[in-house]
Amino acid sequence: MKDILSAEFLDQFHEKAHEPIRAVPTHLPTLNRVSRGSGGGIGFGPIFVTISGATGNGKSALALGFASAALQYGLEGGVAMINLEMSSIQTATRMYAIHSDTRIAHLEQGNFHDGAFREARKVMEGSQPLWVPDGLLTSWEDCLAYMDECLEQAGTRYYILDYLQLVSTGTESEIYATTQKIVTELRAWGVRNEATILCLSQFNRTTSSNYDQSPRMTGLFGGMILEASSDIVLLLDHSRYRREGNDAYTYLIVAKNRSGPTTTIPIAWCYKTLQVREATPDEEHLWPK
Repeated sequence: MKDILSAEFLDQFHEKAHEPIRAVPTHLPTLNRVSRGSGGGIGFGPIFVTISGATGNGKSALALGFASAALQYGLEGGVAMINLEMSSIQTATRMYAIHSDTRIAHLEQGNFHDGAFREARKVMEGSQPLWVPDGLLTSWEDCLAYMDECLEQAGTRYYILDYLQLVSTGTESEIYATTQKIVTELRAWGVRNEATILCLSQFNRTTSSNYDQSPRMTGLFGGMILEASSDIVLLLDHSRYRREGNDAYTYLIVAKNRSGPTTTIPIAWCYKTLQVREATPDEEHLWPK
């Protein structure tokens, strides 16, 4: 225990208050502006962020966009993916598509032409690393061990869990209890190590099947534990979703923001390349109302 009113602690607090707050920009300008590094700077600081959405609505694409922005920013120690759904090759394929503006189908079919390859190499040259585990993570204990390894060996302080329900197994009641345990331990690990944690999660069944109403935090899987543990909660709005050709249009709801305002951001992503972007003012009329 420690006395936070002691002279020693106040001296430490004063010294730390003059240190710049680590904040990592995202690829969404409005989100950078409202998140402000949980107290200073632009983007995500050492905080716990929940990204929730229905199946197939772009959670992973959005998270890879955050990872790409962090790596291009030059985040020391890189980004670690805790991905229980995709192999390292699948993750790399998606990241190459984002960086090189190449159709993901071409990459999956081996049609990575020289120009696209050179562009990807150019963008990623000198980039900080994107870590993935050597083998398959089959339990939450495996995930924690992998996070410890990234921290100890590379100094990584930016982690993306994709996604929460794949770690939670068992009967419905067991999944609920496991989810609470994982979220509590993940939050504690992030605070202890001053890390940024992005936790992807499905909505609960009721919210996932409701296409008539924008999602709320009450629709988060696992009850109130995710809402209470998160500094920022981002919800992908599947009730206002439209696909036209290769592009999908929807809204990213900043439903909770411990250090700033909440807001709604019109976003689009390209199915061909998985690139996610924010709408410009002159094209917002394209978004479903």
